[in-house]
Amino acid sequence: MRKLNFLKGIVDFVWLTMSITIPVILFFVGMVLFSNETLDIPFKINGTILEVVDLKSKVLFVFLVISVLMFIYGLYLFRKLLRLFQLRIIFDFETVKILKNIGYVICLSALFAGIPNFISELLENTISLSFGLNPFILLFSLGLFFLVLSEVFVIAKHLKEENDLTF
Repeated sequence: MRKLNFLKGIVDFVWLTMSITIPVILFFVGMVLFSNETLDIPFKINGTILEVVDLKSKVLFVFLVISVLMFIYGLYLFRKLLRLFQLRIIFDFETVKILKNIGYVICLSALFAGIPNFISELLENTISLSFGLNPFILLFSLGLFFLVLSEVFVIAKHLKEENDLTF
């Protein structure tokens, strides 16, 4: 239980710092999108470097910001899941639903981050194939892990119900 409390404390701290930055991110996105001036500032979001100078780069920037906001929402759901674990609500429909939602949100966040990276490489004619671990693969794998974990919890929930009926 001590490890769960430690993890919850770390996630709460990260959530607090991220929630403080959400208004700043939204203000900055509005400024970038509705400004007619070109910004010569390169942005690095999730390993993707992007210079917002024209409409195409603004669209790619929006995809990256949506990816970050979805990841923050996934972190919020993870906080709710840890809270249920603290309350010892483990094999419940709510837990399974949150696990599944976390999986979908993280997979979508990975796709929204991977699409701009692929399009920017396509526009620059620098498409490359790497066999190492990149943020897209890690994030997508994490999302799939949560989806598989939700299925495991469904099976465990059914086994627990069957076990409760036999006694």
